[in-house]
Amino acid sequence: MRLSRIEIENFKGIGIRQRIDLRPITLLFGPNSAGKSTILQALHYLREILERGNIDPDRTVAGGLIDLGGFATLVHNHELDRTVTLKVVLDLSDEQGAEGLPLNSGLFFDAAEFSELPVRYLLGESDEYRDYAIVQSVGLQIDVQWSALEQAPYIARLAIEMDQEPFAEIVSPPSAGRAQLSNFNFKHYLLQRARPPEDGEAEEDPGEDFSPLEEQIWLLAREVAADRLRKNPPEEELRIAVGARNGALPILDRDLTLDIRDPEAKKLELEDRTPRANGLRSLLSEMILGPTRLVRDHLMQMTYIGPLRDIPTRSYRPQVTPDDARWSHGLAAWDLLYNDRRGDLMDEVNVWLSGEDRLRTTYRLERVEFKEIPVPSAIHQMVERGLNEDDIGELQELYLSLATRTEIALRDFEKGILVAPGDVGVGISQMVPVVVASLRKQDGVLGIEQPELHVHPAIQVGMGDLFIKAATGDEDKLTSGKTLLIETHSEHIMLRLLRRVREQTDDEVPPGVLGLTPEDLSVIYVESSVEGVRFRPLRVSPDGDFVDRWPHGFFAERAEELF
Repeated sequence: MRLSRIEIENFKGIGIRQRIDLRPITLLFGPNSAGKSTILQALHYLREILERGNIDPDRTVAGGLIDLGGFATLVHNHELDRTVTLKVVLDLSDEQGAEGLPLNSGLFFDAAEFSELPVRYLLGESDEYRDYAIVQSVGLQIDVQWSALEQAPYIARLAIEMDQEPFAEIVSPPSAGRAQLSNFNFKHYLLQRARPPEDGEAEEDPGEDFSPLEEQIWLLAREVAADRLRKNPPEEELRIAVGARNGALPILDRDLTLDIRDPEAKKLELEDRTPRANGLRSLLSEMILGPTRLVRDHLMQMTYIGPLRDIPTRSYRPQVTPDDARWSHGLAAWDLLYNDRRGDLMDEVNVWLSGEDRLRTTYRLERVEFKEIPVPSAIHQMVERGLNEDDIGELQELYLSLATRTEIALRDFEKGILVAPGDVGVGISQMVPVVVASLRKQDGVLGIEQPELHVHPAIQVGMGDLFIKAATGDEDKLTSGKTLLIETHSEHIMLRLLRRVREQTDDEVPPGVLGLTPEDLSVIYVESSVEGVRFRPLRVSPDGDFVDRWPHGFFAERAEELF
């Protein structure tokens, strides 16, 4: 599962709607203050909305020191009459059959009316119907507007799409409790009959007026008779009242509350809980909440590393409880290393730090343990008065009872000495969080600002290979690969990636090195204009060259100084 597209409108420096297609590795280039960080900030904002229902955020859960300043600050030009629109698309092509996919789990299908819908087979539970309903992508769009009456922002619209086709949406005015589920796309293939004709049976007329779901929604929601429905299709738009918070944002951890009534239950004076009503509620709930949960859960895995990473102090104590905000200034990486008791992560980090075909630094990480004697203490008093043979047994017990303190140090294997992270060049300490985040066993989006900060060019090219490794995933399939969003000014990182594309095309990738295809790499040039920030994709050819002309020349400053 990967984030494959972002669309942004009226957010920060972006005015006119911008579409950014993402690849496993996406590099963002451009002048300072051009708006390269806007994509990452938009993802932080969307995560705040979905994870915490926070529509007016300043500090974000994963952004650390990022302060969005609230809606009034982040809306384009601070114009409160504008609608902030954020849309993301998830590529699910690698997830078919995955047990963890929440879509279509636990649906009610007791009613025969829904037995032929292809949505029932989203997880491939029946090979017979597999070609009818394998969802390759889901999209979620959220529109945020300002309420003059409440003096606060609210979600005006939440729209769902599947396989790049609209499905349905929840809309809401500023007033609370007025959200409605509407704009159903009954022509969507998931809402058509999927049952293949049996032997000797004629195929169903594709021109029939209604899909099975459309018919049932009208029957239950509007209490319209089936024969009347077919003869006189209603002209009004179908809307179903839905329980939501903050405008059109539903509560994601429980089923939708939908105003659906079964006329048969009413006639028979039964509770409005017939299999047909239950099935429809469950189906609509999952088709709206399933994609929304997928996006929320994917963004909750997002790791963000800011442009300035902290250096652990000599008395550093790791935080045991995970905190996404600590990644922004790099300390979460050191927390992971300290708490990595088996040492698997540290071993892999060391392979990349010191490997000849990796980053080629002269340092390795080492775990150093200390036992400290408190003053005063029993063992201290024994040493002060002088030890005798009778003290050996007690001294051994006291020694074993001393707490062990752990430090992560760097060994300079050229000089053969151990040094603290603060005693080496700043570049090494800035690089460690980038390496750890790239190698840890977690998928999702990895956003990094200025990974090359204070790093020698010879090491920067090695970072290109590190990013290919992060995007590829593990051989043991524990991770399928991260989606990297890298804001950078490094010509060296890009040149290494272009080289790997060329070598992959020519089948000349060196042993032990991963290649790269043009489809796995996106290079985007970010520039400011009078109308706002623009994102210009620069296509890469199989030969590792740019198909599109680089704006203002390809690192023209370098050529100007040389020639």
